[in-house]
Amino acid sequence: MLHVTHALVLVVVGEALTMMRQDGLNKLISVSRFTKCYELDDAVALYHSLRMKPVYIHKAQYEELLSFLDMVKPVSLDEFPSSLMGMATELRKYKILSLKKTEDDEVLQFVRSKIPSPSVNVCYLILSEQCNLACKYCFLGNNDPARRKKFSSEKMTKETAEQALVYFIRQIKLSGNQNPENKSTIIFYGGEPLLNFPVLEHIALRIHELGKVEPCIKNAELSVITNGLLLDEYKLKRLKELGVSIAISIDGCSEEANEQRIDLVGRPSFSKVVAVLDTAKNLDVNIALSVTLTEKTVQDKNKILELISAYNIKGFGFNILMSDETFTLSDEYNNNAADFIIDVFRDLREIGIYEDRIMRKLKSFSNAQVYFSDCAATAGSQIVVTPDGSVGICHGCIAERQYFVSTIYDESFNANIDPLFIKWSQLTPVNKSECLSCEALGICGGGCPVNALHCKGGNTIHSLDERFCVHAKKTLEFLIKDLYRIIRKSD
Repeated sequence: MLHVTHALVLVVVGEALTMMRQDGLNKLISVSRFTKCYELDDAVALYHSLRMKPVYIHKAQYEELLSFLDMVKPVSLDEFPSSLMGMATELRKYKILSLKKTEDDEVLQFVRSKIPSPSVNVCYLILSEQCNLACKYCFLGNNDPARRKKFSSEKMTKETAEQALVYFIRQIKLSGNQNPENKSTIIFYGGEPLLNFPVLEHIALRIHELGKVEPCIKNAELSVITNGLLLDEYKLKRLKELGVSIAISIDGCSEEANEQRIDLVGRPSFSKVVAVLDTAKNLDVNIALSVTLTEKTVQDKNKILELISAYNIKGFGFNILMSDETFTLSDEYNNNAADFIIDVFRDLREIGIYEDRIMRKLKSFSNAQVYFSDCAATAGSQIVVTPDGSVGICHGCIAERQYFVSTIYDESFNANIDPLFIKWSQLTPVNKSECLSCEALGICGGGCPVNALHCKGGNTIHSLDERFCVHAKKTLEFLIKDLYRIIRKSD
């Protein structure tokens, strides 16, 4: 056993037990190399990172199992003593015990065969590349004057927006997603999308009109992600009328926590956002929060809880900061952010509120389904349309127009078979050799390729997003131990 921090015990028993048998037998019952062991108070949890069903057994039974495998080296379940037979059968059911040397590779190949092909159903409309803030951590580059110059000053026109909608509908149909039950998503984004509110209004109305004759967007979910500074009573009411959900980005619950969220001349913005939240509350307009976890934010959980309670926030998600050559983070940040997300989740679930990022992993864990991708870009399921009609796969690559391969006027383009979209859809942890030994392989989703690209010199989109390594591992440990707590409580 290897004891590491936060009480996590990783037992890579598969490798050790493989060495026990050198006689070339293909059939040798051993612990799968995908099996990890978590120590609990009086038990252990055995977890296969691709089968994803934890099995809880007493420590004494676990030690007896290891001793038996070591001494007997069984080739059949029939060789197990009666004291271990029931447990061995259960462990075999969840692939924790392998019957032959090739089984792990077969399981991996089966999982890889289930990686979804590109299938577009998400569209980001970049209504304006310009922004009225210059957040110091901006992953798009609005905080860097040199990169800022690369952003177009032109706003998306009504004509471009309409053509983008036609293009999106065509891509959905090419994906075979015409069924209205396969809800498509259209996100108004920037820069700051509210700098171009008239076009937002126009295209939202157009979507509703086209939805009457185009089943694939009949139930489209519309949302705007905004810093909120330009929201007023009219816009709040109008967005509600149009069925556009509103997500306001914020860093925390104080001016200090939001000190990196400044306008173009360096002035703070938090008090203005609070005023908008007050207006929305008075108008009974639901607001979701997109909370960027700064170093200050993760130091004060209670203030976030107070903010959520004060404004009756029902929808929110946490964003872990990205780092690059212009913005660095402390060595402790990734751990602190991961712990913060878990702590807030634990408190808010008591009142029926659930954070989006951890819920995606919880859904994967509870359904025992491998979570291949944590974003629509790495699922090959989104397109991004810029004000000039360029089409790409990731909104984090607007400044350099990297990974933009089409335009809205290209009627021959099919994202579902395009080499770039296929390449991005394969950026899943189960395809990365460095991820195969990780306990969180099945629930991770792989993080953000753009952050992986920029966080270290020489990186590519195939590199690891190390923020998510920490987040995924800590989340999995929490879920396994929390499930054990629930089971014990119900006994």
